[in-house]
Amino acid sequence: MDEALDPFAGLDEVRWSRMRHAYGYAGDVPELLRGLAHPDPAVRETALDGMYAAVHHQGDIYPCTIAAIPFLLRLAAQPGLPGRPEVVRLLAGIGSAEDPGELTGAYRKANQAVAAAYPLWERLLEDADPRVREAAAEVLPACLDQSRTALTRLTALLAGEGVTAVRVVEGDPGVRAVEGDPGVRAAFVRALGTLARCVGEPDAALRDLLAGIVAADPDPGLRLVTLAELASLPGAADGPPVAEVEDVLQVVSAVYRSGTAGVPPAGFETGTLVGAVRRLREQEDEGRHAPRAAELVRSVSSSFGDRVADRVRLLTALLRVPDRECRLDALWPAALLIEGWRGDYGELVGEIGEQVRDGHARTRPRAVSVLQQLGPLAAPAADALVEALTAAPGRVLPHTSTDEGRVAWVVEWPSDLPTVGPALEALGRTGDERVLPMLAWVLDHEPMPRHTGSLVVAFGPRAAPLVPLLRSRLRDLPCGDRQDDRRDGMAYALAAIGPAAAEALPDLLDGPVTPAVLRALVAVAPDAPACLPILREAAAGQDRRLAVQAAAALWRIGQDDGAALAVAGRCLDDDSTYAWRDGTELLAELGPAAAPYVVRLRRLARRKDPHHWLPLSAARALWRATGDRKPVLPVLERAWAANVHTRREVAALWAEIGPPAADAAGLLSAELARSRRHNASDDSYHSAAVGEDEKLLGLCRTALAAVGGSG
Repeated sequence: MDEALDPFAGLDEVRWSRMRHAYGYAGDVPELLRGLAHPDPAVRETALDGMYAAVHHQGDIYPCTIAAIPFLLRLAAQPGLPGRPEVVRLLAGIGSAEDPGELTGAYRKANQAVAAAYPLWERLLEDADPRVREAAAEVLPACLDQSRTALTRLTALLAGEGVTAVRVVEGDPGVRAVEGDPGVRAAFVRALGTLARCVGEPDAALRDLLAGIVAADPDPGLRLVTLAELASLPGAADGPPVAEVEDVLQVVSAVYRSGTAGVPPAGFETGTLVGAVRRLREQEDEGRHAPRAAELVRSVSSSFGDRVADRVRLLTALLRVPDRECRLDALWPAALLIEGWRGDYGELVGEIGEQVRDGHARTRPRAVSVLQQLGPLAAPAADALVEALTAAPGRVLPHTSTDEGRVAWVVEWPSDLPTVGPALEALGRTGDERVLPMLAWVLDHEPMPRHTGSLVVAFGPRAAPLVPLLRSRLRDLPCGDRQDDRRDGMAYALAAIGPAAAEALPDLLDGPVTPAVLRALVAVAPDAPACLPILREAAAGQDRRLAVQAAAALWRIGQDDGAALAVAGRCLDDDSTYAWRDGTELLAELGPAAAPYVVRLRRLARRKDPHHWLPLSAARALWRATGDRKPVLPVLERAWAANVHTRREVAALWAEIGPPAADAAGLLSAELARSRRHNASDDSYHSAAVGEDEKLLGLCRTALAAVGGSG
């Protein structure tokens, strides 16, 4: 049979069993490829899941991935076959359409194979199936060499010029159709924006086209999509704003009034990850009037970029509207803004707190989840959190119930220890003392939730009323289980409380010695004779972490530099970078007493390290040992520039050095002037990012004042 009629011609002639994918030999690829075009949608979904799970696992490209491309292209090209939109999107992923630049090896080969099919993609932009047209637009960014041609073609299709598609106006085969499907038009606009950024040059005609859509298109959803892309065109950030907040609010309001299409239930289950994602989207759309508006709000908020004040005004206003869907959809963009940019968020966070008061099954858990990541910045919502928690005293819920708007003090998990409820954790991270009685209840709960100790740590000496409970838990929590660090959490909490927890000394002594216990011993009873034998034994032991901490404690308690120098020497004689860093950190504690190791510290400060942590530690020890800034300051500047995560430590050391580090004033001032958080990333996330950046800002101000800048 001709390949044009049989997309699987030659499929069984490929030596699939000699290739591998993420889960072993690729002999199952022919079955997966055939499944992509099966009449049964459940079979197609299962096959698609297999392709993403094994053949294109987490974006990886294997020889079998490249060998599958010709067959996928035939499936995409054949009109009438089911599942073509999903196949086209799979090819977009294989071709690295989201990030087609700087590809090498198999990734470059895959991109070249997908890009070589550009005539097909251009043809599919006018396919009879609107979902195929929509998917085809998503492939175009993979075709870098055809970017300008694709820009021209998409512009013509949106403007209704030169349309040569097989699609016709119903009843009149002589009339050509102008693209009118809202989803396709939105996909075309997004592709135009992506392609324009790839080309990198502002285009007046494209700007005019998009501006015309924003000004006059009857579809408010398309106007929002277009506004976001218009704002992200090359050079847009250097000119006047493409829209003001008030104008955007009017369009957003129109979107929620008119509604958007949702995903109807498919009516089947496959037990696959692809199926689970599809089902989740169906559930999210269920009962909503404007399910696609959430993505539009997120995009238009992001389009304001570094205009933080405008984004705050926009999202604050959206959180105040009567429409609950709109308020729900504004919460994630608010989280993305606060987590990625610096600004004055008091009013915005207060409105997020109002969504906690709302109590709705969707709005409340999302608002709590946002606040949970903000640390002290969640303080304007503390009253709302307290009200929600006190309305449900001591509530313990399974994790499946926390997404239903019910506030839990403790969350239970099917096969693990419980955890502190997200609302209680959010309140605890603010430092609001009203949480302390709640933490007392949680400490007394059986089984005690994970991470309770870390919440107590944040209160320091203010948590002294909890000492009896912490002591009790030290006595009854299990020891020696590497999967259960709750006892260490109690020790860290006692260490944070300090001398006010001295009564806990017998409980600390009665149990295994860990780094947490050592820290607590020194913090709660630094002069207790009973501590010294334990510290000396740990310093002489083989456990490096214990030895370093014990030696540092002996130095702080009694200025015993002999033990500290001996442990530091053992670390530096090791062949591990981690041991060297432990040694340099210990020597930094000793100050001038570290003089015997100055030569080695100079050598380590010059050592190449892609992350710069070891040279930074050595430089700190060198400065404290010698007071000589000359070999130290270049190390600090290199670390600052090469690894943003070192900046808190670098700023603290500049503050310590003072006026001799005056040249750092420019770097400190530039950091304080940045809109983006220093650790903001589009590719990763961690829950402490906001708190770490806020600490950096405080350290920069202190350092700037210390070095002689205008702190």
